[in-house]
Amino acid sequence: MGDVMKKYFFDFFGLGTMSVVAGLMFLLAHGEVVFGQGTNNTDSKSDAALKLRDQGPLTTEKKKKRFERRKGKVLENIGKRRALLNNFESCIKSANSREDLKSCRNTNKKGMEALRAERREMRGKMREKREKRREGRQ
Repeated sequence: MGDVMKKYFFDFFGLGTMSVVAGLMFLLAHGEVVFGQGTNNTDSKSDAALKLRDQGPLTTEKKKKRFERRKGKVLENIGKRRALLNNFESCIKSANSREDLKSCRNTNKKGMEALRAERREMRGKMREKREKRREGRQ
């Protein structure tokens, strides 16, 4: 082919572009063979891949158990607060003087503070557990 013919031939068919497209199509069509022959055993049937696949439902079960445990704790705390408030209400209803009302308020205040301290302590323990887990991952 002469220089003029090559110029028009490549311009007309865009062989540069066509060769790139053909190469990409070949890689896409045969990529499994070209890239899937590594010896690092990371195919979908390897033990590591199967373990990761099997951990999904377990993680979901753990999340459900953790959710139920937290839900139970919240309901328990509501019950404790309700009991304190019921005691406070009955104390107020039976009060006959200003000093009795003050005593009721102080008793309720101490109970609520104890409940808050208990929850604060639990949050601290949970924070420590979380930090230990994070340190273990690193």
